[in-house]
Amino acid sequence: MSLFRCQLRSEDVVRAYIDRIREVNPLINAVVEERFGAAIEEARKADVLIGETQPLWLIKNYPLLGVPFTVKESCALRGAPITGGSLARKGVRATVDGEAVAHLRAAGCIPLLVSNTPEYCLNWESYNHVTGRTLNPYDNRRTAGGSSGGEGALLGAGASLFGVGSDVAGSIRVPAHFNGIFGHKPTAGAVSIHGHFPMSTDEKFARLLTVGPMARYAKDLPTLLHIMAGPNASRLRLDESVHTKDIRILYAEDMGFNLGHVPVDDDIKMALYRAVQYFKGHGLVTERAEFERMADGMELAFSVLQSLTDVPSIFHNPDNPKANPNLLVELARCAIGQSQYSLAGIMFYVIFGLKNFFAAGRLELYQEQAATLRKQMIDTLGTDGVFLFPTYPTAALRHYESFGHIMGVGYTMLFNAFGLPATHVPLGFDRNGLPIGIQVVAAPYQDRLGLCIARELEAAFGGWRAPK
Repeated sequence: MSLFRCQLRSEDVVRAYIDRIREVNPLINAVVEERFGAAIEEARKADVLIGETQPLWLIKNYPLLGVPFTVKESCALRGAPITGGSLARKGVRATVDGEAVAHLRAAGCIPLLVSNTPEYCLNWESYNHVTGRTLNPYDNRRTAGGSSGGEGALLGAGASLFGVGSDVAGSIRVPAHFNGIFGHKPTAGAVSIHGHFPMSTDEKFARLLTVGPMARYAKDLPTLLHIMAGPNASRLRLDESVHTKDIRILYAEDMGFNLGHVPVDDDIKMALYRAVQYFKGHGLVTERAEFERMADGMELAFSVLQSLTDVPSIFHNPDNPKANPNLLVELARCAIGQSQYSLAGIMFYVIFGLKNFFAAGRLELYQEQAATLRKQMIDTLGTDGVFLFPTYPTAALRHYESFGHIMGVGYTMLFNAFGLPATHVPLGFDRNGLPIGIQVVAAPYQDRLGLCIARELEAAFGGWRAPK
């Protein structure tokens, strides 16, 4: 049920989700650590407060009083692990809530657990040497995605009502796509990233990384975003009425021709076309988007990431800050299963840490082109347009396949680089019975447009559907 339909006692709802988590987690391995006992006590207190307060509007300061939720381990939850999936950080716990989590708890929400991520959130598969590998609830031979893969798997399995995720290159939207749920990457800066691990001192990092809501129901996203944004909520204007008929629909079925691109599956293209035709049939303006340099989207996005001057290193050891492992040695150890670091983490360190992906002149050119494309997108979308676009070229990959599909993440990374809000919307299943969907992108601080379209598509195409 949506959080707006819950009429049971908080304790009943919390216990129901705990039972479901216990049922599915042995099959998907999404939980890093639970806090079920504390959650039940908090639910009981919420029920007492509700029972003793009449009329109920007097508890308006707690709009989600007694509602359970789950948290990605990288988003600090007081008292819970915040290891980043790193063996060197095993045992590290958050001493305070991250700001977005704190806003939810202040609204009365009850956290149940922290969920799995890849090491340092540096992969689109959620695997690390601390918790292991998270599996997809629709097909355990496939990945739940990353880096918010634990959240995606729990939500897809119906074991969480909503979750807190983070997204630096698609880490909310890719797991949402693979697990058939909704996930919203807010406008850059709209939700505080304070309390996230890993973190960077480079101010540009705060424009790339976002914290946002993941949920089974589109109607829950605006309320969750409003609460998580805290003092920035007014800038999002989520309380303003938005009429679907007034929104322009732009779309593209892929990024254009590039030898390195992963082709978009026909099932995903057809799902996108059905969405466009639905809106066209209801009288909305629909138009194929023609953005310059879109075919180089992955390179443009990566050029922005490459500009970071402070890249968090998986090799940092809190107990021995001066330690500097040899990269080649660690790669060799990884090949024989003897490294304490994951292969994905090491490979990302090669790309990000060594900064040799582009030559200096090429990097500067791509950054200039990225700025031009960003401006063109913002000008084209304006205050009444959204862009329908694949979230990822395929449905959930088999485990380890992400190494051969790295270019696919360009479909999401581009909008991190540009700071644009994007909402993943599930649109049914492909021929193999795997969830597929698209993302709805808007101009900065026009999140409400994408959320409106997400809700319309949910009503038209069914939204989240439980695994069989």
